[in-house]
Amino acid sequence: MLAERWNKQELKNSMVEQQVLHFIEQQNRPYNAQIVADNLAQYGLKKGPIQKALDALSEAGKITCKEFGKTKIYLAPQDGAEALNKEEQDAKLKEVQELTDKCKEGGEAVRRLRKALADTRNTLTLEQIECNINDLQGQIQEQSGKLETLRSGATLISSAERVAIEKAFSAAMSHWAKRKRIFYNIWNSLRENIEGKIADLFEDIGVETDEAVDADLKSFEQLLPKKFKVR
Repeated sequence: MLAERWNKQELKNSMVEQQVLHFIEQQNRPYNAQIVADNLAQYGLKKGPIQKALDALSEAGKITCKEFGKTKIYLAPQDGAEALNKEEQDAKLKEVQELTDKCKEGGEAVRRLRKALADTRNTLTLEQIECNINDLQGQIQEQSGKLETLRSGATLISSAERVAIEKAFSAAMSHWAKRKRIFYNIWNSLRENIEGKIADLFEDIGVETDEAVDADLKSFEQLLPKKFKVR
C-alpha cells in the first residue's frame, strides 16, 4: 500500500514537472514561481508543487535558475538558441517599442474610461435633481416669508419676552463666570506640584476648558445689554 501511494505521488510530481517544463519552454521568457503558478492555476496546480517542480527541473538541468537575493528566476536554457543578427535585433527592438507604446496608449485609455465612469457615478440623476430643486424652492419660500415679516416691521417678540430672554442670558453668563472663577481658584492652588502638559491632564480627567471648545466668555458678555452686568 505504501509503495502504491509512493508511485502515485511520483507520477503526480512527474506530471506537474512536465506541465511546468512545457510552459517554461513554450513561453521562453524568465518567470518567478508565483507567475508560473498564476498561469497554471487554471489547470488546478498549486504554488507548492510548482515550486518543487521548478527546483527539480533546475537541478536536472532542464531549465535554468538565476538567483537574485531571495528571488529565484527560472527560464528555458538558451544554449541552443540561435543568435540574432543586427537587423533581427533592430526589428525586435522596434517591435518591443511599438508594443510598449501601445501599452501606454491602452493604459491612458483605461484611465480616461475610469475617470468617465467615476464622473458618471457622481452625476445626479434627473429624479435627484428635481428633488433637490423642490427642496431649494421650499427653503426659498420659507426664507422669503421670514424676510417679508422683517421688512414689514412686525414685532416678532413682545417686550416682556425680550426682557425675560435677556435676564436668562445674563444669569447664564453670571453662572459661567462664577463657576470658572471657582474652578481656577482651586486649580491654581494645586497646579504647582503637577508635572506634564496641563491640556493632557485636563483631557485625562475630563475637564473641558473654554479654550478646548473654542468658547470666549468676554465675546458672549458683549452681547448683553449695558443694563446687565456679569458678576
